[in-house]
Amino acid sequence: MKKLNVVVIGTGSWGKNHARVFNELESSNLTGVYDIDISRAQGLAKQYNTKFFSTLEEIFQSEEVDAVTIASPTSTHAEIALKAIENGKHVLIEKPMTSTMEEAERIIDAEKGSNVVVSVGFIERFNPIVSRSDLLIEKKELGNLVLISARRLGPYWPERLKDVDVIRDVSIHDIDIFRHLIAKDPVSLYARGGKLRHAYLDYAEILLDFGEGLTGFIEANYLTPHKLRKLMLTCEKGIVEADYISQEYLIEDHEWVKQHKIPWKEPLKAEMVNFVDSCLESKRPEVSSIDGLKALKIALASIESVSTRKVIDLDL
Repeated sequence: MKKLNVVVIGTGSWGKNHARVFNELESSNLTGVYDIDISRAQGLAKQYNTKFFSTLEEIFQSEEVDAVTIASPTSTHAEIALKAIENGKHVLIEKPMTSTMEEAERIIDAEKGSNVVVSVGFIERFNPIVSRSDLLIEKKELGNLVLISARRLGPYWPERLKDVDVIRDVSIHDIDIFRHLIAKDPVSLYARGGKLRHAYLDYAEILLDFGEGLTGFIEANYLTPHKLRKLMLTCEKGIVEADYISQEYLIEDHEWVKQHKIPWKEPLKAEMVNFVDSCLESKRPEVSSIDGLKALKIALASIESVSTRKVIDLDL
């Protein structure tokens, strides 16, 4: 069985999860890890009996390495991804794809001239509640969708968050999910937010107009003491409330409330399986670089709307 040799770049809280999953998968080899925090990376390499790479160049020049995942701070994503593509390595970039649109466009241009797979880490695409919602919307089980909303709240996580605001860090998940479930891009948006405890935006509300009477609403913050991750669908014949964390799925229609038991699965593992399979089979990943770019553009437009207090028209 052919396996994908993967190096994890960035060994913070999320990079550690990448390393764990690639070490567990039958279709991949955790070939090594890298971090500017040498002791942390060496500790993780020892834990999984894999190689510690001392430089990025050593990774990119190694013929043994097939792919990298980038779980380093957002400001470093573009430079690392571009070097990886240049050296023929497949790339999974944690969200947000980059800090700026210009950086994202450079990655997409580089990808077009290569034979590598580039994907972006929108883990919620692989959550069972999303596939169940996709089926419900497609089959119109509760009639037409009128409103899709999400709440993504919780305390600040200083170890993980280094250089992005609440919109680009967490709201961007729901931006991607809305685009995926509705299968179209919003035409305009209006956002409000502020900074109560942090240097970056730490709370925000985004109203998205998808046209034809369909609206999206996203609430996110780094303020509330308890973590909450919810997806809600308002349809003409009922409502849905789904929990990203517990993967509980509740449907309420005119007759009764139905709690669907969806077999729990780890979204990160499903995401990595899709990435590995896409690389080994040279096929388009579930989440493409274009998905990453569009979600980033909507997130940046939301930040602009917070600043200007104006409706932003979108051209995606």
